[in-house]
Amino acid sequence: MSELVLEGCTSEPLMGYLKALGLLRLVSEQKDAEARGFWRDGVFVLETKLDSDGFLKFFRDEYKPTPLVAPWGARSGFYPGSSESSARKALTDIENTGSLRFEPFQAAIKCVRAILTRLGFSEKVKDEHKLKLMRACRAEFPDALLPWLDAAYVLTSDDRIFPPILGTGGNEGSGSYVSGFAQMAVEALVKRKWDAAVELSLFEKNGANAFGTQTPGHFSPEDIRGVNPWDYLLALEGCCLWASGLSRRADTKTGGGMAAFPYTVHPVAVGGPGLCGADGKRPKTAKRDLAELWLPLWDAPTGLTELLNLLGEGRVSNGRRSARTALDFVVAASGLGVDRGISAFQRMTFLMRNGQTFYATSLGRISVRHVPDIFLVDAVRPWLDGLRRACRDDTTPIRFASALRRVESAIFDFCKYGGGSDRLAQVLAALGGAERELAIGDMKPEKRRTRRPLAGLSSGWLKAAMPTNEDDKRVFRLARGLAFLNPGVKATGRIRRYLEPVEQKGKSWTWGERGGHVVWGGGDVMRNLGAVLIRRLMDAEQNGEPLLPLGSAFPVPLADIAAFLNGETDDVKLDDLLWGLSLVECDNEVAAARSDEEARLPRAYALLKLTLLGGRLEWKPHGRDSLLRINTPKLGDALGGVAMKPEPSIPAKLRAGDVQGACEVAARRLRASRFQPVCGFLADGSRRNIDWSAGGATPERLLAALLFPIPDNAVNQLADLVLRRPSVESLV
Repeated sequence: MSELVLEGCTSEPLMGYLKALGLLRLVSEQKDAEARGFWRDGVFVLETKLDSDGFLKFFRDEYKPTPLVAPWGARSGFYPGSSESSARKALTDIENTGSLRFEPFQAAIKCVRAILTRLGFSEKVKDEHKLKLMRACRAEFPDALLPWLDAAYVLTSDDRIFPPILGTGGNEGSGSYVSGFAQMAVEALVKRKWDAAVELSLFEKNGANAFGTQTPGHFSPEDIRGVNPWDYLLALEGCCLWASGLSRRADTKTGGGMAAFPYTVHPVAVGGPGLCGADGKRPKTAKRDLAELWLPLWDAPTGLTELLNLLGEGRVSNGRRSARTALDFVVAASGLGVDRGISAFQRMTFLMRNGQTFYATSLGRISVRHVPDIFLVDAVRPWLDGLRRACRDDTTPIRFASALRRVESAIFDFCKYGGGSDRLAQVLAALGGAERELAIGDMKPEKRRTRRPLAGLSSGWLKAAMPTNEDDKRVFRLARGLAFLNPGVKATGRIRRYLEPVEQKGKSWTWGERGGHVVWGGGDVMRNLGAVLIRRLMDAEQNGEPLLPLGSAFPVPLADIAAFLNGETDDVKLDDLLWGLSLVECDNEVAAARSDEEARLPRAYALLKLTLLGGRLEWKPHGRDSLLRINTPKLGDALGGVAMKPEPSIPAKLRAGDVQGACEVAARRLRASRFQPVCGFLADGSRRNIDWSAGGATPERLLAALLFPIPDNAVNQLADLVLRRPSVESLV
């Protein structure tokens, strides 16, 4: 067996890929049934008993062209009129040639003429009669031509649908692929004008192939001046192989539209260069649906029969559901349903450019690999489908489509580049951003764009989406601590109800009325966190919470809070991740509740935070020293220590910029609870005054930072800054 490396048959453009399919089919059917092909670095390799000379001689002297005829379309060559003249002349030349190579073509032309005569069609067929003609062709064409018909159109119960690979049934705009095929067949095989071009077409990766005047249509947009006639012939031959198996999925109206065609899905405008949001939506002027082809690449030698089975299956799936969009496809290609020996896919999308002209544009190669944690992403698919449906409505605000595109882009990159916690964190942040857009506005729950808010993300996100970069880790821990603030025992609830108008019923969430508890607005994250703290303290008091609902299963280390107070964290990421993490459900996950790293905190924060804790404060003897403990007893447990009563004037003064006044109120509250701040009275009766505003943190950041839950052992670090420790003897 010879190994022929066909540098002219590459995985992009579409013409190069189809050439590879065409030559494997033709060689296998007409010369070497044992031939096999595979892809190596985007180039097609053919294993055959033919050497390179015999391979070229076969195409020059023996190859029998498949009779591609399309009497239902314009410029088919079967009707009078000036627009039909070129195709008509080519068909006449084929009918008059004595070459045995054209006997199947001549028989097909004869069959078409008999059908047209029987149906009484002597002029170009009008639209209302095309379906009748297509059905007659399907019923009366010889079996050898059925793959061509499958590539050109698919009959449903009451209509026809056009696979995107051949435009609208063999036409592209005002051009006709069948007319071009017949003309190139005459020039190359009857007149033998292009014998020297065969080798260039097959073996020259960067050869000067623009010999003829035939334009390539959407198969190779960059060759608008003309292509090698052999490129054109073999690409059209390859279309017949691509169509394998369509008849088994004929009723596409019930079978999922584009998903009925081999490796064909609806496009999404992400994951490739030069795309814009409009590329994911069919233009009003378009005469056919938009589509993407995901061309399978395999790296093991594969024969024609195996390839027919591969293309006949023609789909990938997530669980029991076939991929319907490019996003579904890339998720499936990441390990949820591709198991056919495929190593990669070449992604092609049909973009409408230059008026109503479509071009097959490559959007890169996607490797087939297992991406860890892909199941987390796949779980949000039903909610994304609902958002995508909402975005198809012309009355939907454009911000929804932008949010959807950010989610799709983040998921696409996560799959394309092999996963990773940083990219998964970007997916989570994008989901939170989309939920935030849906929550905007004061409207009835039934008027919301999605039936339900996004909810119930697995707790697996908490570990899998933890970033690797230390700065991003810090932001993630800050957001996680807030997202899982204790709901309280009197229905104060999770922080999510302060972000958007939702109601929690068990583990499910529904849209609710926008009450006064929804305080998250369009301002920066600091202002919003401060608003949440104030409202949460108010709700806790009204609900009669025995302890402030400010603890968390994921307390935040003081070093992270210090970074926030110093303005060293990314507030935009914090905002996005808080929204994203609020969508996660967590029953049993608990982070390490310690804060051993020393943190340089403003004394003002330490003093204020000691009055806003989710537990009861108590001094306990510890050897020769005393330690401050925070107790969070469950209902029915003995209550030890002091539960601080929040002072509403503290947040009010911080909002007004009065750090000094807020700290003085906090100091009085601590003294009233039998704790001794360092600013208290000295032994001689004088009072020690402290400038609490020193330390660098702004009043707004101080207020926001008070919402972050801290580990239980962190209260001692706070106490060291602002409290006098009692003697062990006084505690016994």
